[in-house]
Amino acid sequence: MMIKTKPGNEYDPKQAAALLACAETYLENRGRLIYSFGGRTFLTGFDLFDPEYADSGNIDCSSFVLLVLSGIPYQKSPYAGVSVKELHAAPGFLSDPELVDFAKLPEHYIPIAERIGHPELSGPKGLDLKKAEEAGIDLKTLVDKIEKTGLVRWSSKIADYFLEREQCFSDASCARPGDLVFYRFPEHFTEGNRKYKSNSEISHVGILTKDPSKMINSTGSYKKGNNAGGFHPAITIDPVFGKRLPAFFARPVL
Repeated sequence: MMIKTKPGNEYDPKQAAALLACAETYLENRGRLIYSFGGRTFLTGFDLFDPEYADSGNIDCSSFVLLVLSGIPYQKSPYAGVSVKELHAAPGFLSDPELVDFAKLPEHYIPIAERIGHPELSGPKGLDLKKAEEAGIDLKTLVDKIEKTGLVRWSSKIADYFLEREQCFSDASCARPGDLVFYRFPEHFTEGNRKYKSNSEISHVGILTKDPSKMINSTGSYKKGNNAGGFHPAITIDPVFGKRLPAFFARPVL
């Protein structure tokens, strides 16, 4: 899958503004959200809320971006105590629902313990990790089984989605508010080589703000326990060219 130098689809300022307005609802409620590295979010069937912070929901970069791309603001999301039964924007920003079908998510999310063959692990919000630990079931085994259900959606999967539609580009000067920015692991994409090799190379995704040199994203700034700094909101505004290495951009507007 190749990356174009320039964006292949037109830029629509009105749709970009709507996308950013949706993203900003999560920024406004960032104190109720916790970054969850490893995908322990509602998309994977894990308990939505961290037991250490009962009122704060687990979220990662891909679950944040997918909710925004589907036009679901914070107030209509699972983090506000709502079961997502249909898309709340008309239209959403994904051209089709194949990446993640939120309309079917509650049906998948609630009984996920039963779907992986351990009905005794089912809790009110999904998979009860405490019960799993008490039963002596290895967490990695559960994660592997959950991945096979198809509910896990990583930043690399979002990258694949837009690469297949030839909506990715490498020229940062063409980037506009509402575009996505994908990041790479340091060992990939050597200087001058913009060819995408495998989905394992993508490590993060964010959405460009009104200032396209910055992005709104769910980032790993959250520290638990005795770590210095304590709790940090998961949704933040960060520089596009900061500690991470950009791989390419994508334009999600239709």
